[in-house]
Amino acid sequence: MNFFIKKCLLESEETDCIVLAIFESCEFSESLNYLNKCSNNYIASLVKLGDINGKIGETLLLYNVPNIISKRILLVGCGKKNKLNISRFKKLIKNSIKVLKKYSIKHIIYSFSELIINVNNNIYWIIRLILLSIEDSCYNIFKENSIKKNNFNIHEVVLNVLIKSDLYYAKISLQHALAISSGIQSAKNLSNLPPNICTPLYLSGEVKKLCKKYKRNISVEVIDIEQMKKLGMNAYVAVGNGSKNKPFMSIVRYSQEDSNINKKTIALVGKGVTFDSGGISIKPALNMHYMKYDMCGAAAVYGILTMVAKLQLPLTIIGILSGCENMPSGQSFRPGDVITTMSGKTVEILNTDAEGRLVLCDSLTYLERFSPDIVIDIATLTGACVTALGESISGLFTNDPELEKQLYFAAEQTNDKVWSLPLASEYQKDLISNIADLSNSGKSHAGAITAACFLANFTKKYKWAHLDIAGTAWKSSRTEGATGRPVELLCQFLLNQLDNYSFSQINK
Repeated sequence: MNFFIKKCLLESEETDCIVLAIFESCEFSESLNYLNKCSNNYIASLVKLGDINGKIGETLLLYNVPNIISKRILLVGCGKKNKLNISRFKKLIKNSIKVLKKYSIKHIIYSFSELIINVNNNIYWIIRLILLSIEDSCYNIFKENSIKKNNFNIHEVVLNVLIKSDLYYAKISLQHALAISSGIQSAKNLSNLPPNICTPLYLSGEVKKLCKKYKRNISVEVIDIEQMKKLGMNAYVAVGNGSKNKPFMSIVRYSQEDSNINKKTIALVGKGVTFDSGGISIKPALNMHYMKYDMCGAAAVYGILTMVAKLQLPLTIIGILSGCENMPSGQSFRPGDVITTMSGKTVEILNTDAEGRLVLCDSLTYLERFSPDIVIDIATLTGACVTALGESISGLFTNDPELEKQLYFAAEQTNDKVWSLPLASEYQKDLISNIADLSNSGKSHAGAITAACFLANFTKKYKWAHLDIAGTAWKSSRTEGATGRPVELLCQFLLNQLDNYSFSQINK
């Protein structure tokens, strides 16, 4: 799919369809009003028939409009003019794509640049939201070795910009959106793979490909199980020891020549359990196939690094993809075992299905050698977070108020919602063990919090945030799958670290 920014003479554009906005009570957008005049009020005469009123979700497809070269015009309801927000805007774009798909329309012009969604730099966000919403709506899960192919594909989307002075920010937006979309798509593609293909070794191989593609900016080191043992990463090793697919931890170092502009080192750690059976504490059979998505945190890190490399952001980033597989066998760790972590702290195993925190605790300790300023881990960590927040909002835990503020701001910008939960000392009591420093599982209540409190014991040397994406990383639907969250959220967080640099320097 190709995207272009252009200032169009709408009535003269040879295209399959022009998409225009109409508000409630049939109030026309500027572009629609212009084409209505070109058509000698023909469009208004059709709207008066009452087939569309402008409410969110409504669409009306018009053919052979007089004096307009385009084959079709699609009117999309935007609701009340002054009530348009990011969530509603995404919805109306997706509604338009449903119609375009239905009629296999492949060449499209969106003329939405005059819409207001009440954000700073409105044109930047309008363009970015259109592109990301279209890409999301057109995404199809790749079917392994299937003879069935999806033949429909939009070939070209032109994003019309009415005001010439807006073209600069629109082009920057297009550049950012394409890179973010590439990151989201990469994360989805990895996450949706079956676990017999996407093993820890496969995951490390994909990271090496990223290094080959961006060798000027990215270097990769892969640590296998023997090296983990030498490093004392016994918790990580214990989780993967029961599987024939042994663990591999991929360490990605990204830097750019201008990275001294922002001297922070930001680390991203992704839980990459490519299949989680629960181990000896085996999960119920129902819905266990969804446990291939237990590596969505690692896939998100991969996607974010893809975006950063495409834009060559002047940052220093350490990415860790903690690949592992949790399976039952004679070599599996057991409830009752006591394990010494890389930090030296000992952990009593109460539940082998609380394995993600064991993989992450050693990964977080390993990170200390890089002296990071900020560390964010991303993990499908607890079913308790799904119980608490459902499938729309990710859980946020942090030991730093300023980092919490920055993540909330990025979440608000992208509509990738998070909700902060406490790391109060009272919850640490639930992790007390009489034979070790910690137990790996708390009591039956507040499971998302006690899991985060467990990780907090290994993050005292840096500013740290934990995103529990167990409810938001995928959708339990045959037609959907991985969501790609929180790739856009953290991409925006990284762009925000650069202040105005991204608008004046990127690929200048």
